[in-house]
Amino acid sequence: MWDSFYAIFKISLKAIFANKMRAALTSLGIIIGVSAVITVLAVGAATKKSITDRFSNMGTNILFLRQPWDLDDSISSPKNVTMDDVLAIRELEGVDAAAPYIQASFDVKYRNTSVALSALATDTNILKAYDWTVERGREFTEREVSNYAQVMMLGATSAQTIFGDVDPLNKTVVLNNIPFTVVGVMKKTGSSGFGFNIDEGALIPYTTGKVKLDVSGWNSKDRRALDRVVIKVADFDRIENMKVDIANTVRNTHRIHPLGKDDFQLDDMASFVEQAKGTATTISLFLGVIGAISLLVGGIGVMNIMLVSVTERTREIGIRMAIGATSWNIRMQFLGEAVTLSCLGGLVGILLGVGITLFVSKYMSLQAHLSVWAVLVSAGFSAATGVFFGFYPAYKASKLTPIDALRYE
Repeated sequence: MWDSFYAIFKISLKAIFANKMRAALTSLGIIIGVSAVITVLAVGAATKKSITDRFSNMGTNILFLRQPWDLDDSISSPKNVTMDDVLAIRELEGVDAAAPYIQASFDVKYRNTSVALSALATDTNILKAYDWTVERGREFTEREVSNYAQVMMLGATSAQTIFGDVDPLNKTVVLNNIPFTVVGVMKKTGSSGFGFNIDEGALIPYTTGKVKLDVSGWNSKDRRALDRVVIKVADFDRIENMKVDIANTVRNTHRIHPLGKDDFQLDDMASFVEQAKGTATTISLFLGVIGAISLLVGGIGVMNIMLVSVTERTREIGIRMAIGATSWNIRMQFLGEAVTLSCLGGLVGILLGVGITLFVSKYMSLQAHLSVWAVLVSAGFSAATGVFFGFYPAYKASKLTPIDALRYE
């Protein structure tokens, strides 16, 4: 049996390499499809892991209070999230920290250097919430926050970018033509706080940001509005109970009727992780569908070229039948050619997919790991494509009669 398969394989390779360019163009769809499947699975898995790690670094006991992005029309006069909510939440037992959060972008200037960076208008509770620490210098004080002081804490990377080898402490930088004194440099964390990377950003007092830089929260019409409140609870096991207590507290500060609807939203890290992973999965599925379509197009190309091959080699089929080849032999010959062509395309696609994955891992800061399962699935798909789309041309060839085949010109 193995001798028979080996003979079919040799005949298939001879037929394929007799028309190299045609075979290469025919297998192009399979090459693209297989490489796309491998790359999508590897990058998709890496993206999910990156998302999970990023959110895990922020802490599973973090909650976010914000105004919903799609407010219900039945809420007649919704209130924004403000410092009143922050102060009320801080009074709750079981809350380790509650910090205001308003994010804005600025051009920071120092002498002849101008750097665009993201600044977070907040107070020092944000350090406790995210476990950020000051490596050099100090935090800004409560008095500086109350007095709208023009002080700043820089992230480690942004300090290096702006000042180079110069010590940034007590140096003056300019934001929107307003001078700020650098009082501290943050320790490098390598993680972000929900869209804000402290390493590449800066922290300023929220009061200064509101009054002197005119940074606006979710609702720019309300100068008191915050983007959100970052809340750290002491005990993760009680996080659901804390969500209830925090919600009741905010309902009180917003003066919501006991039967009224909430005009705010309280999210935990788990919901953000699931949303982000769901988005990554959707994108991966979409790209996977594109790869599947490429395989389908490649399979149609294989069927088309095999039908052409049957027509071109009708006399050959007649001669083989005349000297004793059975319909099964003819069917296996052409089916073997289709499978061999598809598998060769699949092999090239696997190599291309591996190459793209390694490129992404090296140059795009995404640790995409190759999956043996993904390679095996891709190889199986390419072989299955050859069988599925090669069966009809092989069946058609096997149904030719020797006399008709020998008469064919």
